[in-house]
Formats: sequence, C-alpha cells, structure tokens
Amino acid sequence: MKAAFVPEQYKDPALVARLQQRIAELAAKIGRPVKIMHICGTHEHELGRYGLRDLLPESLELLAGPGCPVCVCDTEYIDQAIQLALTPGVILASFGDMLAVPGAIPLSGERRGDVRMSLLDAKAQGGEVRAVYSAFDAAKLARDHPDKQVVFFSVGFETTVVAVAALLKRGVPENFTIIEANYYTPPATHLLPTLEGFNVQGFLLPGHASAVTGLRIYEHLPEVGIACASAGFEPVDVMAALASVLTQLAEGKLRVDNAYGRVIEYDGNQKALAELAEVFEPCTIRWRGVADIPGSGFKLRAPYRRYSALERFAAVLAVPSERSEREHPKGCRCADVTLGLARPTDCTVFGKLCTPDNPYGPCMVSHEGTCRAWYTYGMGRERIYVEV
Repeated sequence: MKAAFVPEQYKDPALVARLQQRIAELAAKIGRPVKIMHICGTHEHELGRYGLRDLLPESLELLAGPGCPVCVCDTEYIDQAIQLALTPGVILASFGDMLAVPGAIPLSGERRGDVRMSLLDAKAQGGEVRAVYSAFDAAKLARDHPDKQVVFFSVGFETTVVAVAALLKRGVPENFTIIEANYYTPPATHLLPTLEGFNVQGFLLPGHASAVTGLRIYEHLPEVGIACASAGFEPVDVMAALASVLTQLAEGKLRVDNAYGRVIEYDGNQKALAELAEVFEPCTIRWRGVADIPGSGFKLRAPYRRYSALERFAAVLAVPSERSEREHPKGCRCADVTLGLARPTDCTVFGKLCTPDNPYGPCMVSHEGTCRAWYTYGMGRERIYVEV
C-alpha cells in the first residue's frame, strides 16, 4: 500500500538542502562535467519556478529536451488545423496553448519578418476556433452543434492520446473528428543519443508520460551509456531524481530508477495501454525541426478511421507542398533548443522579436516550452540580489 501524498513534504527546504549537499558530493566524486537532460516540459517550468538550477554545482548542467508536444508538433498539422478552421461549417477545437503556434503558411500583410500564420490568425480572419480543456469538451461541442462539423486538434504525448482513445472507444457524435498529431516519447530517446553533438550522460524521464507507459520501455538507455531516473515535479522530486542519476554515474552502474514511485508503475498503466492499442496504432511522425521518427506517432486503426479529419476532409485539405528544410522562421533556434544543443538565450530573437505576447517560434508559446519558461522566470540572466 502506497503512503499518503503529503504535498508539503516535497517542498521541505531542509530536505532540499540535504539533497543539494548530496548532489554536490556526488558531482565531486565523479570529478568531471556532467550533462543531464529532462524530456518533460513541465520539468522545465518547475525548474524555473523554484530556481532549482541555482542549487546545482557548476559541473552539473541540466538541459531541456523534446518534452513539449506543442513545440514538436509538425507544421503540416498546424496548417491542416488552420485550413479547417477557415472552412465554412467547421468548428476547430484545440487546447489553448496551440492557438498561437505558428505553422508554415506565411501571414499576409505582415511586416515583422518571417511570420507564419497561427490559429489565432485564422480566428481573426473569421474562422470558428474554440479553446477546450480536453477531447471530452470537444465532443460536447459536437453534441451541442449537430449542424456543424467539430474537429479536435489532438496534440500531445501519451497522456493526451490515452484520453482520446478512451473517448472514441466509448462513442462520439458522427460530426466529430480529430487531427492525429499525437506523439510517443520513447522512440525519440532512441534517436537522441545518435545525433551529432549530443553529449548527455543522464536522463530525467517524464513524469506524466511515464505514468502511462511505465519505465521498462526506457531500458535501452543504460545499454548505450545513459543513466536514467523518473522524476516528479516538486523540488524534492527533481533533486532526488538528479541524485539518483549521479549515484549511478559515480558507481558506474547504470539503470532505470523509479524516483516517482507514488505515481509511476514500472510496467505502466496496463488498462490505459490496452485501450490505446485498441484505438490507435504506431506510425512514423515528424517532430518539428528534428526528424521523422518511426513508431513515435499514433494513427487511428481501421475501425476508427471514420473519425480522422484528414480522411473526412481530404477534398478540403491542400496537398502538402515540398517540405522546406527550414521548419522554423528565419533566426529561430527552436530546433536546437528542443534537442538541448542550445539555450534559449543563444537565440538572437529570444526576448526581442520573440516573446510570450508575440511568439516567433513554438518554444515560446506553451507553458511547457523551454523558451517560455526561461523568459517567464528569467533563467539565463545574471541574478541581482538586493539586501533588505
């Protein structure tokens, strides 16, 4: 039986201080610079919110990886959503953090550089765009508007797609379809260690997504020399996971540790995985600015294909043009930031042309985006301490 969750104990300053000391001792024992990457956008947000990077020794660098589904969503899906939003008789329902993400369609009349169109721009041009909190809200829109076609822009990792699977399995109105922009994290972790310039010794595994998939799916990482630990989102969670990864590196015994056992089962949520496998099947999907990664996406299986917006609106959706090598606006380094190859402050448009109120690249839009977190919490800037 699991112990009761007491939120305050995971923010305990004394416990954080002990973990900080333990991390410093382990880093000194390792005796060389160490890079650890997390692959969850919420981790980046919480790192900034609690100022946890300030507690780490200089020899330890904590990088942000491809943990934001909004940031890696391919422009083709965004452009499909925009086209459908501008189609008469269609209501385009989307999570709110997707509305400002630029796609690939140039925004006409703009003089602010290489600016692309977003769903907010489509709404300004008369498109019927609604922000929803879940796929279930979108299905309610379909029931409430039987005279309209409701398209849900289904963007997310495992935690989102299992909810969509549960919804479709239980039945939705026939005027409801989805844009299949769902991503699966584990295959991306196969790709990362093979990339040129990738130099990471440890991973903090995602908390939300791993609650669905479990951790066994990541056992390939220690085999290629990467220590791993799952991590929750409170300060103690993150610091404990970092201590676990550093312990593995100091001892030379790499494994996949579960440092978020109050939520994650090592073999995952079997009921959720079964429903996911019934409704969706794996497919190759494009991670924006990264690569086409086999098995890292989900498409509807044959019995559920009637709910695919791509099939229902095939006559409306334009044939994708030849993909440009530059999937982000000119000067935007979101791809490098997503892969941990650059910090947001390395990007020349960060905080200038690109801000949360006027995002230029996708990493500045969502609260899970690395650039958004760095801008919000002042990460990367010299801190000024004032005596009071």
